[in-house]
Amino acid sequence: MVQIDSAATARTSAVTVVIPVWNGAGVVADCIRNLYANSGASLRCIVAVDNASPDDSAAVIEREFPQVHQVHSSFNLGFAGGVNLGVDAAFARDAELDAVVLLNQDCLVEPGWLVALCAGLSGDERAAVAGCTLLNADGTVNHAGAHLELPLAYSQHLTAVTAAPARMDYVTGAVFAIRRAAWQALGPLDEDFYPAYYEEADYCYRARRHGWGVLYVPAAKVRHLQLSQQWRKDPLLHWTQQHRARYRFVAKHFSGGELAAFFAAEHAALSGEAWFDHMMGRLLAARHVLRGLDATLQRRCRELDEQPMLADKRQLQVGFADLAQASMRRAISFMQPNARTLSQRVTHRLGLAQDGAETAADALHDPSLRAAQTYVLALLAEYEYR
Repeated sequence: MVQIDSAATARTSAVTVVIPVWNGAGVVADCIRNLYANSGASLRCIVAVDNASPDDSAAVIEREFPQVHQVHSSFNLGFAGGVNLGVDAAFARDAELDAVVLLNQDCLVEPGWLVALCAGLSGDERAAVAGCTLLNADGTVNHAGAHLELPLAYSQHLTAVTAAPARMDYVTGAVFAIRRAAWQALGPLDEDFYPAYYEEADYCYRARRHGWGVLYVPAAKVRHLQLSQQWRKDPLLHWTQQHRARYRFVAKHFSGGELAAFFAAEHAALSGEAWFDHMMGRLLAARHVLRGLDATLQRRCRELDEQPMLADKRQLQVGFADLAQASMRRAISFMQPNARTLSQRVTHRLGLAQDGAETAADALHDPSLRAAQTYVLALLAEYEYR
């Protein structure tokens, strides 16, 4: 377990805000303008990370806010990679900096937000990370802390605003304050949660594993516009990335009975799944996690100070392999035009059952099954490494 330096965590009075930017030309100017207007003297600097955005985000920032320090990447590092680049730059630029705050490019901060966030960190010297009350565009509460629902590890935002700062399982990465001492002790975000999702949950769970706390500060309020519509352009890719990050989090943090409960619940969810994109997403995610399992377990050992049991590794290998196979069967069955399930169709193909005048030979050449298999395999080939 890492050692916590209480002298280095006693006071947080000023921070640098790091904004990872990707395709943000339409929103980032409002974000930065609002940040300068509502942050007060607690804001030391703004660092914007140009994550190889294909639009003119960097030019917009340079033109309208030349005082913002920009860091450029030659390719898209993903959310965690962009954050790491920006945080390292922020701490390197200012040796006296107490903390950094990660801020999504489509967030608008409320007056007094940063004073409240700094006060929260100062009042809890063992808090590595702090989050805020995140509001939707209409002013309703989106986030007042968060936890993962077990056994499936789905993210769940809490919406009951507490009267005072409170410890949480994790806080959202949309507004995510990190203390310098914690960054030095825990290291950067895990960039293998690529391109996004679950990296902030992983960091919070790592912090808690090493004796740090995760703090929700209710008086710090930020409006999250959530304007990104990337998921609408390719829902299958979106859900694949969501399931992939969730599965990787499970592989990194679950063991023993937690794994058994997860796989049982995930198979149950798959059997009742009504959306094809989720079926294919699970298939692609399970295969991805299996390919990277050794690397994930090495990170688990290094970042959590935990040597996974051989039984856990075997359970992960078998569990995700079974899940991939079940997801493929479910996806193929879904794409067939009639109501017969894949298991019934396979039984029929083997000649173990007959329907009226149809024969097993007819079923072996069933065009609907062949078409469904071809379509699923084509999607698998197209999305496997995206």
